[in-house]
Amino acid sequence: MLSAEEICELKRTHDSLEKRMEKIEKNQRSTIVKLSERLKELMADIGSVQEKEKTMWNPDINTRIKLSKKGIKLSKELNYFVTGVAGEFEKGNIPEDAGKRFMSIARLIRDNKMDPAKKEFGHFEEITELSKRYERAEEQMKEEDRILKREQLRIGKILAEMSELEKETVDSEKVRRYENLLKNLEKLEKLRGTHIRSLLSEPIVELLGDVEKYPLEYYCQPFPGKEEMTELKEFFSEYPAFGRCNVNQLCEFFGYSEKKLSHVCPETSRFRRLVMGNKSLFETICSLEQTAFLAVDDENEKIMDFYAERIEGAKEVVGQIRQLRKEKYSYREEYEKSKQIEKRKEELSKYSKKELEAELRDIEHLLGLLHSDHP
Repeated sequence: MLSAEEICELKRTHDSLEKRMEKIEKNQRSTIVKLSERLKELMADIGSVQEKEKTMWNPDINTRIKLSKKGIKLSKELNYFVTGVAGEFEKGNIPEDAGKRFMSIARLIRDNKMDPAKKEFGHFEEITELSKRYERAEEQMKEEDRILKREQLRIGKILAEMSELEKETVDSEKVRRYENLLKNLEKLEKLRGTHIRSLLSEPIVELLGDVEKYPLEYYCQPFPGKEEMTELKEFFSEYPAFGRCNVNQLCEFFGYSEKKLSHVCPETSRFRRLVMGNKSLFETICSLEQTAFLAVDDENEKIMDFYAERIEGAKEVVGQIRQLRKEKYSYREEYEKSKQIEKRKEELSKYSKKELEAELRDIEHLLGLLHSDHP
């Protein structure tokens, strides 16, 4: 983004170039430049042929033929150029003065008067250079206009959002109630974790008695039947080395070799049939906390009853959850609205409203300078 001084300088340069080109209509400039560039190419090619003819001493027949053909070709192209100039003049694409100058230069070239032709062509070289400089200045002004307007739009949007956020209101009581609901649900989650870890720390004999109270078959397939569960309990009672283990310790035996296992349990085949046969059960129990087992769900009355009746310290928490959940959707809507406002305010906190307003005024001033008739 340019400074005010740089914009004024650009504007002065642009207007100065525009004034110098006032004699040529805007819709005629591109045609004059195009014809000038074509004539410049022809003059360079013709001059090159003439120079070769002068410098070559007694060229062979093939060289003379080539130069002659080249000269004839360029002569035809010069005639096409003259015809083209006449056509553009008739269409109103070039002024009369420019048309006459082009014709004059073409005649001088035909008469082998290249130096006077070049001198006359200087008029068009100046126009071409002015046109290119003017186009560059014009494009630079357009680009600066785009930059300023883009920045103006960006700042305007930020200020508008700031104003909207200032007007936004939330029901703080609803927000507080929903936050309390979340805190109580979090407390229940912690109690769930404590309860599951307590189960996992029990000796496996006791644990098997407890897990029968829960619908573990939803989390472990296949789940042992009643008879198989009885056999498991009997096995662990007969072998206290296993029965006193918690479930994590029991799982360590799964990696034992036959020989190593026989030191603990002579009936290795029975161990592998009963215990290893239910490996998925014990591994599932080890990872219960990562499953949906006793997952906290304030809308599930059975789960809420379970926590209130059987988990120490949960009754009061469940009571508060039941009280707060009555209008939880209304509370949640206000809570989420509050969070969105906080997040957007945090994102906008890096901006200063006063500084943005000052910057916007500066941009409006620069745009005024850019489009002013008097820089």
